[in-house]
Amino acid sequence: MRRTKIVATLGPATDSYEKVRDLCRAGMDVARLNFSHGDHETHRRYFSWVRRASEETGRNIAVLQDIQGPKLRVGRFADGAIELDPGDQVTITTDDESLGDEDLIPIDYPYLTEDLEEGHRVVLADGLIVLEVTSVGPFGATAVVKVGGTLTDRKGVACPDTDLRTPSVTEKDREDLALGRELGVDYVAASFVRTGGDVRQVKELAGDVPVIAKIELKVAYDNLDEILEEADGVMVARGDLGVQLALERLPIIQADILARTNAAGRLAITATEMLESMTHAPRPTRAEVTDVANAVLSGTDAVMLSGETAVGEYPTRTVETMARICAAAETSPMARDQPVPFVGAVNRVASAVAQAATEAATNLGIGTIVAFTESGSTARLISKYRPAASVVAFSASPETLRRMALYWGVTAYPFERRDYTDHEIAAAEKFLEREKLCHRGDLVVMVAGIPPNQRSSTNLMKIHLIGERETGVLSQRSRRRSPEVGGLGV
Repeated sequence: MRRTKIVATLGPATDSYEKVRDLCRAGMDVARLNFSHGDHETHRRYFSWVRRASEETGRNIAVLQDIQGPKLRVGRFADGAIELDPGDQVTITTDDESLGDEDLIPIDYPYLTEDLEEGHRVVLADGLIVLEVTSVGPFGATAVVKVGGTLTDRKGVACPDTDLRTPSVTEKDREDLALGRELGVDYVAASFVRTGGDVRQVKELAGDVPVIAKIELKVAYDNLDEILEEADGVMVARGDLGVQLALERLPIIQADILARTNAAGRLAITATEMLESMTHAPRPTRAEVTDVANAVLSGTDAVMLSGETAVGEYPTRTVETMARICAAAETSPMARDQPVPFVGAVNRVASAVAQAATEAATNLGIGTIVAFTESGSTARLISKYRPAASVVAFSASPETLRRMALYWGVTAYPFERRDYTDHEIAAAEKFLEREKLCHRGDLVVMVAGIPPNQRSSTNLMKIHLIGERETGVLSQRSRRRSPEVGGLGV
């Protein structure tokens, strides 16, 4: 069973219900709605298709709303593009209403000349073009082209040597987040956050929805610890991050972000150009396969596809390929040999029970861990300890079921609330047998809370024998396997 989850971006390449349903069947766990593109009607349509496909395929599919954030862009040019050569002198202006040319580059940021200093870099077109500021005046800045290329209308701008005073949430973001609340999205990805305060602002606007902070800026990486205190997870957005920081350091930075995110008990998504060649080719490069596998081995909870599924020629095949790569990487001994520290930054009692459940399953060779959860936090904590056992999560909350689609190694099922923990365990046992997830005589680890149906109440671990509720004694099969264990409660 594949444990690493797959986030796939919807777009023109998946602009029909049948194509969205095919992505679900191919292995998409989370559908990403990229609010940097498309209007509200388009996103409403995608959202309804995802919900319908989830019901038809019987799979929990979460919806991730990715807001645009304060993205800086160049203006427009008289001919739609200019050619910049190394050594060229250019003027940068904040008058983005002016048409640019080979000597003038308009940028839509009013404080640019106040935030830039001599020697600062201005990086354009996702890092393809680099300028160095030589002087700054009241109406603009002059710069020399260090790395040239073709610059087209509305390409992105980054200033990695300064902390721009752009607002963390734009008016467009506010309108988009209002739509997300109306639709009932399952996650919000916050773009270009810099501090924990930026995350808090998005959370206030998003409502009761987990927020994933996109680590795209150097300042965000510098403030990662405070961002992790506020966010429910982070996305390693390698495209913009690779512009902000030295490209050769990106693999090290990615591994560091994943390690610190897991240690904090938060969700981790690795994104950008994972299978980029499959935008136009039916198979990935070997380097891309290695890249995805390395992210899995480094502890990511999910991997993300962007243009590959949004505008690519092979969206369904790309998801199928990603699923196979992840499943293969998870069989590596390296995936099992990563030490997992105690996740103490969250509910310490619940974390200790989750860690004990994982260790008990490992030590006893138990193949299934069951988690009863209201908010999903119990299943997420168990997931963070990376058990070899399958994690089956039960919840009465439809929202929680969908959100658990992003949890590494967790398969979630709907479950009616019971007033007593013993009744929960008995009902779960019947379900596991009926669905052939476990068999009579198997041992499972049950994790629950007393009293049940309350958030943050995880305090019980029980090693349970399937069939014990009826026979009251160990089956011969279990006696042979583990004669000293039967119905132990911790």
